[in-house]
Amino acid sequence: MTPNPVGPSATATGPDAPSTTTGTAGTAAEAGAIAAAGNLDPDGLRRAVAEVLGIDPERLGEDDNLVAAGVDSVKVMTISAHLRRHRVRVSFARMIEEPTLLAWWRLVEEGRTAS
Repeated sequence: MTPNPVGPSATATGPDAPSTTTGTAGTAAEAGAIAAAGNLDPDGLRRAVAEVLGIDPERLGEDDNLVAAGVDSVKVMTISAHLRRHRVRVSFARMIEEPTLLAWWRLVEEGRTAS
């Protein structure tokens, strides 16, 4: 029996190696950053988004387009998971519809009243 060339023994390493991260929660660093973002208030949401993006929270204005700032679908899912930990459900589609901190905070408030 010959070894499977795509199995564990064929794992590539280095900068050109494909990512083996799966799922929609983002990287472990993103998940840790989100958990450390603290309370869920407008500033906490800003810090959480900034941590996922790896930037200073002060660089994010409440009306800035977060997709232009680097938020992608995986990062939206990471932020959505953070919101769920605060018992707030926010639709991924609605977050993508209007990707600003101000709009996302309105969704958080709506999600709180619906719970």
